[in-house]
Amino acid sequence: KAEFEYSTFPKESAYAYLGSRVENSPTMQLLAGEVNLFLEDDYIGKSSIDTIGTGEKFDLYLGVDENVKVKRDQVSKKVDEVLLVGIPSPNRKTTLVYKITVENNKDRPITVNLFEAMPISESDRIHAKVSDVDVQPKEKDWKDRKGVWFWELKLNPKVKQSSHCSP
Repeated sequence: KAEFEYSTFPKESAYAYLGSRVENSPTMQLLAGEVNLFLEDDYIGKSSIDTIGTGEKFDLYLGVDENVKVKRDQVSKKVDEVLLVGIPSPNRKTTLVYKITVENNKDRPITVNLFEAMPISESDRIHAKVSDVDVQPKEKDWKDRKGVWFWELKLNPKVKQSSHCSP
C-alpha cells in the first residue's frame, strides 16, 4: 500500500515531486538494493532501498510529475525612498508581491505540500514583514526552520489554485 503526495518549493524549482509512503507486506522482508519503480502499469525508473522489515513503512521518491504544474511570478516590485525636506533618506521600503499557482492536470485529487521561504532579518537595521497572504499557511517556521512556511493544498482533478503573497 502506498500514500502519494507532492512536494514543491517554487522559489527554487518549478516542479512538483511525487513521493510515496509505502507499507511493506506483513509477510515479506525486502532486502537492501536496487529496485525498479512502477506507477500503475508504467515503469518510471530505478531507486534503491535499505532493508525493510515486514509491515514496516518507508518512503520512496518517484521524481517529477509533469501533470502537476507550479509557477511563481513576481507580480510587482515597488521601492519607496522616504524624503526628508527634499533630501533622500537612507531608509528605503521595498514591497514585493508574488503569485504562486499550482495546477492539477491529473484525473484524480492530489495533495501538494508547498514550501516557501519568507524573508527574515538578522539585523536591527533591516525590518522584514510579510503581509497580504491570500491563503494562510498550515505552519509558519516549519519544523523550526525559521522563515519556511508550509501549505498543504488539496486539489481536485483539473483544478488550478493561485495565491498572492507580499513578503
